[in-house]
Order: sequence, then C-alpha cells, then structure tokens
Amino acid sequence: MTTHQLPEGYDPVTLEVIRMRLDSIVEEMGIAMIRSSGSPVITEAGDFNTALFDPSGRIYAYSDYVQFHIGSGSVAVQNLVKAIEGEPLAPGDAFISNDPHTAGASHPPDTNVISPIFHGDELIGWAQSQAHLVDVGGMTPGGFAPGAHDCYAEALRLPPGVKVFERGEPVEWVRRILLNNVRVPALFWNDVRSLVASNNTGIRRLLGTVEEFGLARFRDYTRLSFELAEQVVRDRIARIPDGTYTAEEWTEHNGHVDGLYRIACSMTKRADGISFDFTGSSEQTDGFVNCSYGALVGSVASAVVPILAWDVPFNEGVMTAFDIVAEPGSIVNPRPPAPISNGHLTTGARVSRVITKLMNQACRGSSDEAVRERTQGVWGDSWTGGISAGTTDEGDYFVLFNMDGGGMGAGAQPERDGLDCAGMMTQVNNMLPDVEMNEMLYPVLYLWKQLNIDSAGHGAHRGGLGLRFAWTLHGAQEVTQTVFAPSAQVVADGFGGGLPGGGSGHEVWRATDVARLFSAGEVPTRDSVHTDERELLAINQQSVTISRGDVLVEWIAGGGGYGDPLLRDPRLVAADVRDDYVTDETARHTYGVVVTEDGGVDETATRQARAAVRAARVGGTPIQQVSDAVAAGASAPRRDADGWYVPASGARLGTGDDWRGEARKVTHVAAERLAEHGVRIRPREEGARVLIDEYYSPACGTLLEAGVRVDPAAS
Repeated sequence: MTTHQLPEGYDPVTLEVIRMRLDSIVEEMGIAMIRSSGSPVITEAGDFNTALFDPSGRIYAYSDYVQFHIGSGSVAVQNLVKAIEGEPLAPGDAFISNDPHTAGASHPPDTNVISPIFHGDELIGWAQSQAHLVDVGGMTPGGFAPGAHDCYAEALRLPPGVKVFERGEPVEWVRRILLNNVRVPALFWNDVRSLVASNNTGIRRLLGTVEEFGLARFRDYTRLSFELAEQVVRDRIARIPDGTYTAEEWTEHNGHVDGLYRIACSMTKRADGISFDFTGSSEQTDGFVNCSYGALVGSVASAVVPILAWDVPFNEGVMTAFDIVAEPGSIVNPRPPAPISNGHLTTGARVSRVITKLMNQACRGSSDEAVRERTQGVWGDSWTGGISAGTTDEGDYFVLFNMDGGGMGAGAQPERDGLDCAGMMTQVNNMLPDVEMNEMLYPVLYLWKQLNIDSAGHGAHRGGLGLRFAWTLHGAQEVTQTVFAPSAQVVADGFGGGLPGGGSGHEVWRATDVARLFSAGEVPTRDSVHTDERELLAINQQSVTISRGDVLVEWIAGGGGYGDPLLRDPRLVAADVRDDYVTDETARHTYGVVVTEDGGVDETATRQARAAVRAARVGGTPIQQVSDAVAAGASAPRRDADGWYVPASGARLGTGDDWRGEARKVTHVAAERLAEHGVRIRPREEGARVLIDEYYSPACGTLLEAGVRVDPAAS
C-alpha cells in the first residue's frame, strides 16, 4: 500500500497533516523539557525522549533524541497499563518509574513519567517523557554501579504504578520518599517536574489536534499510519534474500572480573518478516552489564530503523515488522536480582552492533541497490563514561555525569566516511556539552578536547573518529570517580575489507606539573604535561580517587571502515595527512599512499606501494589487477549466476554458499595487528583471546573482510 493507493474515503493530505502534527507535538514536548530542566544531561546532551501512545501502549509518535528509549518507553507504558488496570484515573495524574526489571527502564537513572490523556471522560492515550536523571540513589553517585552484585545496590527502584502527581498536584509522601533517597534532591525534583511539564505540553497539543479533526477521524488516520509504516518496512524486508544469518558480539568486564560475555543472535528472514533470536547468549551475570528487555527492544530498533526504515515516519507500525526472542535469565533478558545499571550502554550497544552485522550479511545479497547500500561499517557503540562526585571548595556537593562520553565514531558508509564523534546509533540527535558549560557548572578545567586519531577504522571510506579529552580539578580538592569503557578490547568491525575501529579507555596521570605550566603561561598539552605515574584504569571501575593536580584522560572508540583501504582515493588520504587525521606512516603502510613534502600525492610511488602491499598479502605477484577507479564497496564479494566474485578486479571466489573457503585467511591477535595500522585497542592479559581474521582474494590481493573474533578456547 502507498499513499496513492489509500482506501476509499481517505485523504492523503489529511493523513500527512495528522502525522506531521504528532511529530511536531513530541518535538515540542522535548523543547518544553529542555527549557524547564536544570540538568546539562538534558539541556546540553539531549539524553531523553518524548512520545505519545494510544490507550493500549502503541506508539503514535516518538521524538528523535535517544532511539533505544523506544523500547524502554514502550515497555514502561504497556506495563503501567497492566499494573493499574481497574484503578481510577484523572486528568493531571502522572506516574513515575525507573525499574528495569518491572518497568522496562534501560537502567535506573532513565526515569519515565507517564501521564494519561483524556478527551472528556474517555482515555485516548498516554504522554510519556523519559530522561537520564543525574542521581537515583544506590551505592555510587550517578546511578552506575560497577561494584554492585545485585539490583538492590544500584538505585531506588520504582515499579510501574507509582503516582507522583495526582490531578495536577504532587503526591507529597511520594515526593518525600524520592528526595530522601537521592544525593541531589533539588536537581532531581526539578527534572521530575520538567518531565511532567513535557507531558502537559503534549496533552494540550494532542487534545487540540483531536478537537480540530474529530476523535473518530483522528483514530482512523493514525491506524492507517501504522499500517502504511509497517507495509513500507515489510516491502524492504521482502527485498532481502530469505535465510538464517548468525553473528555474535561480546560484552567486556562485568564490573568485577575481566570476562567476556556473549551476545549471540540468529536472524531468520522469511518473505516480509524478520525474527531476531538471541538464544545462546550468556547467562545473566552478577555485574552491572545485564541488558533489560526494554533496552533490548530499543537496541534492536536502534539498528533496524536507520537500516530499513531510514525515511519512514516512526510509529508502532515500524516495530511490528520484526519479532524478538530472548531467553529469560540471559544477559539480554535478565531476572531479578541481576544488576543492570550499565546494561544498555554495554550489552545493549553490542546488540545494536550485532544487528548491524546481521543486516550487512543480508543486505549485501539483495538485488535491490538501495537495500544493498544500507551496508556499513559497525559503529563504535559504547558510552565511555566518567562520573565524578565530591564537594567544591565552597562546600557544595556535586555529581558530574560527563556527557562527553557520547563522542564515539560512526561506522563508515558506502558513499562517505563515518561521522566523527557521532554518538551511538541510538542517539539520533547526539550532542556533546560545551567545555565552558561543564567548567561553569562543575569544578573541572579542560586541558584538551580533540579527535582521537588512534580510533579510526581505516578503509576506502574511513570510520568516524572518537573523542579524546582531559581535565584537572579546579575548585575542588578531591573527587571520587566511576569509569566505564565498554569498547576497549572487542572493537567495532568494518565492512567489505574495512578495518575495525579503535577502542576506549581511561588513565589518571598522578601529581602532574599542570599548575607549573599554567604559572609559566604555557597551555598544557598531551606532550607537555609531565607525570611519573600514568595509571591505566580498569574497563569498569568505581571509587577511584582523583586529587588536585591529577589529570583524568579519556579516549573513545571509533567506527569501522568500509572497503579495502587500498581502494581509498589517494587524494583523500593526502588530505587526511594534511588535516592530521592520519599519519604519514599510516598513509604509506595501510593505504599504500606516498605523500609528498608539499602534501600532494606521489602517483608513481603510490602505485608501486599499493602493488607491493597486494603482493605481500598473497605471497607473490597477483595474477589479476585491481581497477584504479572502483567504488568503495568493490572489495565486498558479490554473487552472480556464475558464483562469487570481487567487483574490484573480477576475480572469482567459487560457487559455494560461502566465498570464504576460496579466500586466503590470515589471523592475528587483534591488538597487535591493529597497532600496526596506528589503531589502539586494549590487549587482553589473560583468558579468551581477541583475534582478527583477514580474508584476501588470492588472485588480486584485495582485502575482502577483516573481522574481530573472540577465541574462548584460550580462557
């Protein structure tokens, strides 16, 4: 069904006006929240969502801020409907929840406020607003608890059905309990009020829309919008070859031990439907990396929506085109008392990465070019977090959840490089805080904030770079620090010969000479700051003391590349060298490009260098030549009537179901191999090994695939 094939009696203009009205309402809800909140997590970084639902919990419209809240928001509304069935409701009521196990929250700081919408005496929907609140109690400031062994240590847990406003007025006893259990009560309550204000804005605007079009007409057209959205997504699914595709990812370090936890998924595609089955994933753990079911749904949607529904107005219809299966008690669908405070940013992010891998496998086999071009390098999805808590020199207690952690690189695309500091796939409107804003609100002084060139996923199109920055205390003597760096060892894959991106991490440089440099009128830099001790922190760690004169250094993961680096336009490589995205050494070693002293390309030397790299890959001179002018994705094997082939050269790769049996495979330890390309990831000291498998065409030397793999046999 398309808009020019609408059922009789439906007007396409009215359909679009109502759809756009709903989208505008949820965006205005977000504006109301930003303008009424005092938290930089909301105002600077946009870590929230707003949405409208029908009475049963189906999505009318959803704002473009954090996509994995699609799942947690939906589950929260649906579980609320079940929890309060038969209870009296009135205009002005509002319910608060944050428990991942019972209310679907992605983690406890992501707090939902849900308000009923009445037209006369009839319930016609729900307004839902969700945001990350700076503190929700528990054992560590900020709501992330690497040291927790159960969910009871992590936060004050609010199940569905807790009424926080009644008929427009706060429920005083609920307010008292909430504020008695958080470290920053004034900020917490102001943010709760901002969520209520957001909902009130949505209610007013939705009721105005219903009055304008009439309730029956509004319902008819929103139902039709659901059907149209679902049909478009199913039409695209139908263009993907039928089959079962498998992939895996690994969550690192559960807060207690440096283990690796498997996220396994089988994607079965039949006709116009897809099922994602996570059977085979690791059992839930006693660390804070378990992913709630709400976050699982949202993490799947975070990858599916931009790949298959990139231009589809988002509503319930998009979600009904696929099914999710997850075993209760697993790391992707845990039961109490599993801790869960960082599951969405660790395991949830790995879910988005594994879905991207599955879609890459499936879409590249499509005969439809538009679907085939949805392949991409995997994003550096991982929130590299830092939470500081302490008392200023003036005696004020503070909690800084530094939203700079959202500066990870995007995967490279078929037509261009990945975005630098793009955020996670789920962050449609990712924002990073201004240095000046963080320095104004908190006792920290930034020393540098720049792109992390050690994070690039090299390729014909380069993966986006992550961020690196450092700060020192300014206005406080000491803070307690919590850190997490979920993509340190098992990093984001490239696609079609693109290399994986770099990883994340934290160091504390102890007792530096920063004060002396400032006194001398010098700006501290990575090269000029002196210290005798650089303490590499664990991937997840809490209760780290940072004192005045210390420097906290953080670096963030990059996205995977797209296509063999030897297919990158040499002029782009030279420009990368001039712009300090790539070093001269990496340009020559990885891209086979020789840059002249004036920043140009030595074309003769470059042809010779690339020929030498290809010869080294196959152990001799290739028997087939690669075209000098090919597309970035020309290294990804394709299939025709005669079997598999390499588009860059025409070299054949056999006729079987999998071309890899005909390729030359080389395996290395990932940290060591990527270091040769100037890419930094954290080596594993013991247990399972992280490897990289490289597949080359034996005929032309093209890099066909480079994938990170975990070898559990070493554990």
